Amino acid sequence: MPNSSQRSSGKQRLIEAAAEIVSTQGVQQLTLEGVAAAAGITKGGLIYHFKTKDDLLAALVQSMIDEWDQRTRAKASESGSNSSAMLLALINDTFDMQPSEKQLMRNLLAAASSYPHLLGPVRELYDRTYRDFAGSSAQTGIALVITAAIDGISLLELLDFHHFSEDQRKAMRKALQTLAKDLT
Repeated sequence: MPNSSQRSSGKQRLIEAAAEIVSTQGVQQLTLEGVAAAAGITKGGLIYHFKTKDDLLAALVQSMIDEWDQRTRAKASESGSNSSAMLLALINDTFDMQPSEKQLMRNLLAAASSYPHLLGPVRELYDRTYRDFAGSSAQTGIALVITAAIDGISLLELLDFHHFSEDQRKAMRKALQTLAKDLT
């Protein structure tokens, strides 16, 4: 019987394989057989961790959220644990997002109409983030506006509504960083 670290690594390989398939081919092409083959695990091994495609997609979304949240919080703690540090980390994560991560998020957003339960953990992340900034300082309104601007920029690009030029992205990043640094 595999130990917990072997189970965890097998589970993580499955999530990574699912992420690669969703990113490159879309959710419609995601099958349990395809994920098992891509991860080098039997379908029975996959089913040990994920009974259904829905379970696998939910784990993928939760893994992405956890990774994003941990990465952002780690960056913020390097600069201090205040609102300004967290906002700067969010700004940098948004503007430095890799194309493969954007594509994965884009494809998962597209799948939300068929898999609405995937949005629950995303809503929880947004709720937690906005709640954290709601009572963060005397300048709560500015912190919330910066956070909403970051989310708006991301969604405009993820949903292919608008793509900002590099000059526009640099200008927005600089303006948001300046606002965030000024928070007490």
